[in-house]
Amino acid sequence: MTSQPTDAPQGEAALLARLQPHLCTSPLVEIGPGDDAAVLRPGIGRIVASTDTIVEGYDFLPKTTYPRWVGEKAAVQNLADIAAMGARPVALLSSLSAPADTSAHVFEQVTAGLAERAASDGAVIVGGDLGRADVITLTVTALGTLADDAEPVLRSGARPGDVLAIGTERLGRSAAGLALVLSRQVRVGPEGTVTGAAGYEELVRHHNAPRVDLQRGWGSGRAAHAMLDLSDGLVRDGARIAAASAVSLDLDPAALQPDVEALAELATCLETDPWQWVLHGGEEHAMLATFAPSALPQDFRPIGRVTERAAHPVTLSGEPIRGRGFDHFQSSPVG
Repeated sequence: MTSQPTDAPQGEAALLARLQPHLCTSPLVEIGPGDDAAVLRPGIGRIVASTDTIVEGYDFLPKTTYPRWVGEKAAVQNLADIAAMGARPVALLSSLSAPADTSAHVFEQVTAGLAERAASDGAVIVGGDLGRADVITLTVTALGTLADDAEPVLRSGARPGDVLAIGTERLGRSAAGLALVLSRQVRVGPEGTVTGAAGYEELVRHHNAPRVDLQRGWGSGRAAHAMLDLSDGLVRDGARIAAASAVSLDLDPAALQPDVEALAELATCLETDPWQWVLHGGEEHAMLATFAPSALPQDFRPIGRVTERAAHPVTLSGEPIRGRGFDHFQSSPVG
């Protein structure tokens, strides 16, 4: 992801012209990229907005990812926030800054990854900014819509007796991919080819650009009493639901055992406990939600239950859980 002199940008205007073909539009967009601001016609409903930033050295390592994946990752983490409110994503604004000698190919691939992942969830890039920085930094603002007669799904609606469920088949994959990245044995080629992962290439891919069905958020997830996307770990994010709803969550070890077993062999090789990945691994961005037992959707799997507020916000079969998830100001960067 470093400079290539033969592919250096020829000024901002030329770079923008190169990125433009990767952007598409939709009936909701009245004025797209090219003016001082975008103009949208969302129709009936409300706007839901969220923003997030990823930074080289803290959120990704250049030698262990692919520029297109950086764009995909930024798109997923922002679209997931919209989906977790039960809203449908419609548009993204992006601000991409990089060192002056960064290859135009990097700008193009980041933009392509961002645009393609957004399009897969029905959203388009409607504007943004290019700038110069010491490291590659990508900030994305996501906009979604919510019908006037549809209430947002908040973190604060969980009720004792609810089922705690997750909208993905397996947890801990992104954390396992990060562990491989930090082992310093993994390298990612210019076209996203992974080497040094010993058969676990998909985990590296999933960490760098999570593949998750976000449509569960504005689809079956609308039946949830409470919901958020799993960004900082099952225990840490679960505690956020517990705090907002004044309840506690009790995780079912039997329900999580298949997740642990799927990662056990790799964990042994890396001399770690796979339970740590499952309980505390972040950047999955799947929907974590609570439902009435009679309303649990088929595409969410139960992993625990909601109880009356207790001494610990999240427990495992009634026992306190050691460890914590990711915190931007307390956890170590990936670099």
